[in-house]
Amino acid sequence: MLFQKVYLMTHSIGRRPDIRKTETGMRSNEPTNRRTKRPPQHQRRSVEVDVESLLTLENRCNGCARGERCCCSSYEVCITTAEVKRIIKVLPEAARFCPHLLTDGGYDNVFEKEEPGLFSIDTTENGLCLFAYWSHHRIYCSLHTVAVTLGLPLAEVKPKVCLLWPMHFSEGDEVLAMINDAFLFNCNARKAPGSRSLSPGFIEAIELVYGEGCGTQVKHAAENGDRRTLLVIRR
Repeated sequence: MLFQKVYLMTHSIGRRPDIRKTETGMRSNEPTNRRTKRPPQHQRRSVEVDVESLLTLENRCNGCARGERCCCSSYEVCITTAEVKRIIKVLPEAARFCPHLLTDGGYDNVFEKEEPGLFSIDTTENGLCLFAYWSHHRIYCSLHTVAVTLGLPLAEVKPKVCLLWPMHFSEGDEVLAMINDAFLFNCNARKAPGSRSLSPGFIEAIELVYGEGCGTQVKHAAENGDRRTLLVIRR
């Protein structure tokens, strides 16, 4: 989830890049088997977490090999207006890994408005996120790499739905739990029955998205045998 290779970059992030909408052939064909990742419900003051669900899985991300099922191509990622603005600030750095983001004199607008305040990130015709890139025969997230390289908090660059994955809010459900198809991905392994140790990546992701102490609360709930816990959002 939160482990990516880091590559040295020197480009400044001080200037707002020129964003232009172009027809580059990189638009999504919307494969019928893709699902939607929607942003967490930040307007709420609390979030219920299905601790038992999270204890079933261990997540370790080292990029996706060719031919493997990949989270970067399996979902339509939806983000908020605030997240769009944060991503735009680092487009020059992301384009170093994803040159298809470049246009004559600017950067491609890869955000499609879905509804007021909500945008989806465009994909290639094969469904791969336009912020994903290949390196050493594996797929990585350019936004993650940019954040780590520049020393920025991941939550200030990478979409929160991507930080949380494979944790997910189901459509109409208000409980944070494991996404149903998690075990179809090689980065997710089933844990031994009875384990009360939460994946470190889940703890870190919950801290990043919901605030300091929230990940620790879920960790302690797991160790104490609680099936669910209620987080008071601190962001």
